[in-house]
Order: sequence, then C-alpha cells, then structure tokens
Amino acid sequence: MAINRKAHTVTSKTLKADVERAKAHYLSVLGVLPEPIRAMVDYAPEALVAYQQFKDYLYKPAGEAALDLKTKELIYVVLDTATGNLPGANNHLRAAVDQGLTVPELAEALIQVMNVCGITTWGQTGYKVLDEAARLTAAKTPKKAARAKKKSSRAK
Repeated sequence: MAINRKAHTVTSKTLKADVERAKAHYLSVLGVLPEPIRAMVDYAPEALVAYQQFKDYLYKPAGEAALDLKTKELIYVVLDTATGNLPGANNHLRAAVDQGLTVPELAEALIQVMNVCGITTWGQTGYKVLDEAARLTAAKTPKKAARAKKKSSRAK
C-alpha cells in the first residue's frame, strides 16, 4: 500500500484497487457485500483496507492456514450469534453451509454458546440462525426441502 508520508493518506489509485480487492473478498466468501462493509467503502475506505489486511491473515489459502474455512465460518456464526448480530451470523452461515456445515454441527455449537452466554443468545438470535441453516440445507436437497416445507405447514 503506497502511503504519502507527508499527508498520511493512501494514494487514490492504490486505495481504489485495495477497496475493490476487499469488496471482492466479501462477494467471493459471503456472496454479498454486508451493509457495514458497504458503509466503510463509502465513508472510511482506508479503514476498510486496514481491516482487510487483518482479514487476509484469517483467510489464508488452504494449506497455509491452521483452521479450515468451514471452522472459521462457524466461529464467525457463533460469535455473531453471541453478540446478537443476526445479519452477520446469517452471512457467515451461508459461507459455512457452502463449506459443508451441517445443521447438527451448528445446533451443537449454538447450544454451547447458549451454555456460556445465556438463554438470551438463543432467544434473540440462536434459534433464528439455526432455522436459517435448516432452510439453506433443505434448499440444497429437493427431498429435504419438501419435508421441511411440509413440517413447517403442520407447525402453523
């Protein structure tokens, strides 16, 4: 990253390229540009670039990272759930499901969060994330989707 030492700002050409690289990361991993990230792009692009450098450490390529991507995304899901960040949890949930996360794995992790952080995490965010996981995984398998839809209709 080229820095103008006198003004302490990132050069415009480099900043634009770095911002585009950061945006591409979110679109690639999550499939969306989350609103908080969009706001950084709009109002604090240099902060986004610095934040992305931190994320680069966490998203090292397979073989260089200690944790696989499914585990990393699961950790984000449970942390977002614990802090009540439903949109963030759902964004990372989609990425985790794409990496093979199952509903039973997520259920166990979310109950563990509830055990440590309290029933409020389950009542405000946890069960919603688990319902979304069931929906996402059912959508991947037509038979499961039909059963989930039938079960949902009976519950109403």
